[in-house]
Amino acid sequence: MKSPKDGWSWSEIEFAEWRRAVDRRLEEIYAITIEDADVDDDFLKAHWEDTEPPFEFVLWYGNKYDLDPVDAVWISSRIKR
Repeated sequence: MKSPKDGWSWSEIEFAEWRRAVDRRLEEIYAITIEDADVDDDFLKAHWEDTEPPFEFVLWYGNKYDLDPVDAVWISSRIKR
């Protein structure tokens, strides 16, 4: 069983529930949705089938595409003023 630092561990969940968790986490961290990121369900299903926890997927995705977390953007914009 995978257990990332944020406490989420893999459990048997339906794809729709996993997808909703990914979408919520993308919004929380990067202020985007699955649709904004243009990620299709086939791509997501591959990660779900590999039993990747949703939060771990979001962190991987953000790193892969060099996304800036909302907090980092907010802090950066405040420093530039």
